[in-house]
Amino acid sequence: MPHPYTRPGRPRHPDILTPAEWRVLAGLRDGLANAEIATAGGCSVETVRFHLRNIRDKLGLRSRQALRDWPGRPVERLAAAEREPRGWRIREQIPLIAVPDMPRALAFYEGLLGMEVVACWPDPPAVPGWAALAAGAARLMLHQGHHRRDDAARPRGGPITLTLYVDGLDAIHASLLAAKASPTTIERMPYGAREFYVSDPNGNELAIVEFALSDPGYTIKRDREDQA
Repeated sequence: MPHPYTRPGRPRHPDILTPAEWRVLAGLRDGLANAEIATAGGCSVETVRFHLRNIRDKLGLRSRQALRDWPGRPVERLAAAEREPRGWRIREQIPLIAVPDMPRALAFYEGLLGMEVVACWPDPPAVPGWAALAAGAARLMLHQGHHRRDDAARPRGGPITLTLYVDGLDAIHASLLAAKASPTTIERMPYGAREFYVSDPNGNELAIVEFALSDPGYTIKRDREDQA
């Protein structure tokens, strides 16, 4: 017999917020407006408002600023953090090569070396300003120039930047500030990431990047079978 205070329907999610609510909250924490959150999440503005109302009711918080300041994190992410060793939660590292001429660089890496462009930004048919390439286990990224070349605070490393994809970007940035490592300010990028730069003691440039939303904000090329 059903419990008298339960009703049929979808099972209760084990976390305080549902995955969709966490995604909306992540966009809010990144400073996005409701319309921007809706675009990034592939839903309507009314859906975003619905999730925000549910989040406020569950947490007992009224203002957008209070929601941004709330320190909660998804149960899955906290559980994963407990299983990982101490230190930065680095998921992947990929070299980023600055090039002055993207079409010429793509002709070399794709045409001569046989690498495949697996992701690019902006979307075609525009010439990409950034592209990710792969061949077997090898991965690299190409970027046409630096988007912050006029920023005096940005490290002036060589043409290759080591990009680290991480979880917990804010904590990493705070630890570098505390260590007086002079990281640049965190920026929200048009392709959906939050990132900053820092140099190691030898002047090598590191880009520290986190994608808060499920949609990376750039085009991912599908297998040829999917394109047919």
